[in-house]
Amino acid sequence: MKKKKKKWIIAAAAVLAVVITAAAAFKLGLFVYPYSMDRLTEVPSYDLLALRYGRELELLEDYGQGSYTLDEPYIVIDPFDFNPLSALVMFEIGEDCEAQVTVQGDDAYSTYTYAHWVKAPRAEVPLIGLYAGRVNTVSIAAGGEAAELKITTEPLPGDMPDYVLKVSKPERMAQGVTLLTPLAESSYSVLLDNNAQVRGYLSNKRMAHGAATILLRNGNILSAGDEYRQIPYYKANLFEYNWLGKIHRIYDVPSSVHHSLFEMPDGDILAVTNDEHMAQTGTREDMVLCIDRRTGQVKKLYDFREIIDETREPYHHFHPGVLNFPNRDWMHINAAVYDRAHNAVVVSAAIQSMVISIDADSSGINWILGPHEGYEGSDDLKQYLLTPIGDGFEWQWCQHCPVILENDDPGLIDLLLLDNGSTKGFYKESAVPAEENYSRAVIYRIHLQDRTVEQLWQYGKERGTECYSTFIGGVQPLDGSVLVNFGGRVFENGVPSNELAQSVLGGLVTRSRMVEVTAQGEVVYEVEALENTFIDDAGTYRALRIPLFAEESFQTLLGQAEGERIGRSYLCGPPAGEFADFSVPPIYLGRLSAEFTVIRREGDRLILDGTLLNRGTPRLLGRAFVVLRGKRDFRVYETNTGLNGRFFLSVDLNELPPGQYQIAVAGATVEGNDALGRRSVGHFKTEYRVTAG
Repeated sequence: MKKKKKKWIIAAAAVLAVVITAAAAFKLGLFVYPYSMDRLTEVPSYDLLALRYGRELELLEDYGQGSYTLDEPYIVIDPFDFNPLSALVMFEIGEDCEAQVTVQGDDAYSTYTYAHWVKAPRAEVPLIGLYAGRVNTVSIAAGGEAAELKITTEPLPGDMPDYVLKVSKPERMAQGVTLLTPLAESSYSVLLDNNAQVRGYLSNKRMAHGAATILLRNGNILSAGDEYRQIPYYKANLFEYNWLGKIHRIYDVPSSVHHSLFEMPDGDILAVTNDEHMAQTGTREDMVLCIDRRTGQVKKLYDFREIIDETREPYHHFHPGVLNFPNRDWMHINAAVYDRAHNAVVVSAAIQSMVISIDADSSGINWILGPHEGYEGSDDLKQYLLTPIGDGFEWQWCQHCPVILENDDPGLIDLLLLDNGSTKGFYKESAVPAEENYSRAVIYRIHLQDRTVEQLWQYGKERGTECYSTFIGGVQPLDGSVLVNFGGRVFENGVPSNELAQSVLGGLVTRSRMVEVTAQGEVVYEVEALENTFIDDAGTYRALRIPLFAEESFQTLLGQAEGERIGRSYLCGPPAGEFADFSVPPIYLGRLSAEFTVIRREGDRLILDGTLLNRGTPRLLGRAFVVLRGKRDFRVYETNTGLNGRFFLSVDLNELPPGQYQIAVAGATVEGNDALGRRSVGHFKTEYRVTAG
């Protein structure tokens, strides 16, 4: 009897413990039920183009409250929170006329004068090229009157690289300002004058990096937008804008864009991309697309897995340093340009040390420029290799930025590129260490009929390691000179390094050096970008000499037109591939959490940009799934998860039944750098909800 009583007491105690534990879990909100949607914060709505247009209407309303003349004009510094070194000046004017604008510089070469056509009764004059942290002097003449304005700007942000002027011979330089585009969001896109003074910069670091920013023929700027598909530089949209901050158009690109943008003769955009389902294909950075400029849709797609041999495995420094990494960067396309004379697409594949020309219509290979090593198992490609001729010839290695130079002979192609020189060998055993290496700008001449190539010119070898750029960079032909960007000079403890991944992910110092050099080798401009107390990354993805002011980019008046959005947004789906069987734990558990950089609703699309944390710290490897849980059902979405815990989500809320949905995150982080290593699993709720329907 005593034994039965003892068993009954033990059973009762166990039940009581379960009840108490369940009650505590219930009180702490560990169960996914019940719901308290009213305590959650609704995801805010956001429409960049509508906000921009609304700002235009605000400016017009504010302007309408007063009466302004050229002597006492209406002035707004950085009217769209876009370029802090810009301003908009408005005043009443009797007739349409040309306004002459002069932004006073420190010398004659850094003083900028431009003309802008203004329309009665309200003159709108954009001011571009102000200095930071000082009182600027600007002169405007219009309608027979003139005025001198004083405009005070804020200092530069502390986390901007230090730009150190080494050489400036402005009388020998090509005209314009130098646009520097960073690799990642750790830095800013800036405009430098001949004295290496910043005369403009984009305050939104999420945009205009990781891909070439280009000047379109209509005077607008085209760059990567601010929505990620994957870090550090796969962008899901492009922005077309002017330096005042008017965004004329957003192009959504579901497969993402990176590295290279090129305007085709018909205005369409050639860009480097990935497979839209990159997580399932197992490869990346091996596709090129052509975007229809009118619709934003993809007109043509070039898949280089079907064009060249993806089994070639050169030794390179682009590997992310992860064991059993599920996605392979075997080609690393960093540029695609159009060869109009031969109707060809010319692509730079850095890992393969190839520059490849393919027919724009058939995708058939025309020729391959690059070292002949490592083709033992690729006999079908050998026939396209160009044979070197002439004295002093050197192959390019891990190159960037091929530019086709003007040449009237259809049998010749003159090609300018940046030879990063990384590895200088197909095999690890023959690779040149960073402290003994060099990079260079080089011009090759290709003889199409003979399939030969000769070297016409180079600059950089004579500079040795001081210009060695492990990765990134570029070249631009100018009037009588070449602008060379040695953009990714990596240092570890002050010594040149090839640890590219560590540089991109943080931990090492990256510097850059921009050099304008004449055909005779004379340096007429040189600027070094250096780290400081606030940043280690002073790398420059691309440098471009452009005019400060393009009149045609400022033709649209305030309130005249809202920007348009075209193309197709990327969308995340349910877990697939190796995660197809993923199931969400029925309770909230583990020590995972997340920090959100972006959480917003754009129309019927939910967008998240967050970092998965383990005990408050990101891990190199991990995977996040977003759970949208309603009172009657739930949906699970696989995010685009990158290194250091960064994840991105884009969901079409029309897929969900009408109702409110709590946003939760489930996932795992991995200890160490082995993708198959020990995992810490977690499931946690956020303070947000989203409403569908």
